[in-house]
Amino acid sequence: MRTMVSHELEKIRREEPVSGSGLLPYAYLLGRLWRLGGYFLRGCWALRGAQRKGRFVFLRGPVKIRNKGRLEVGNKVRIWSTIHPCQIHVEEQGRLTVGDGCYINGAFIAVSKEVRIGKNCFLGPMAHVQDSPFFGLGAEEAAAHARPVIIEDDVWLAARCTIMEGVRIGRGAVVAVGAIVTGDVPPYCVVAGVPAKIIRRLTEEHLIG
Repeated sequence: MRTMVSHELEKIRREEPVSGSGLLPYAYLLGRLWRLGGYFLRGCWALRGAQRKGRFVFLRGPVKIRNKGRLEVGNKVRIWSTIHPCQIHVEEQGRLTVGDGCYINGAFIAVSKEVRIGKNCFLGPMAHVQDSPFFGLGAEEAAAHARPVIIEDDVWLAARCTIMEGVRIGRGAVVAVGAIVTGDVPPYCVVAGVPAKIIRRLTEEHLIG
């Protein structure tokens, strides 16, 4: 908690350089903590049926979470709907795991069997992750054709991309806007297009920058 307060105060000082002295930054801090408290309470309520909910999980906006299976959410996860409503559906035979530090903003996640999202991943508005092509046509039918989707740590899924069933996204990979991923993506590369293909390998320079 102390680390989070210090982090928020540092953000305020960066964003409000003119007001960087005196008591005004602390007034901004109280306002931010008040809002975060509301997001935290919403997260607690929305994830009350989760089998595991980590510390400091925040929810903002009109998020829809339907869990009939197993839902595990790590620490410091943000589930946002600032641009597009976020939807998470876990069916009876499904299991969704979300790692620490993830930021899910307006994405659609449908789980009939298994979807694993690693640590520090970003899922942008209208990013679509689905482990069965038959989701919505009946739970049993969807589960029968489901294949696990695995998204490793530090992955970025840009807006309106689609991750199909059976796909594994390697660590540090980036999926471009509107891409449809039908096959595995190697670590530390950028994929784009329909179907998605590798357009760039990420070097140490890219990662540091």
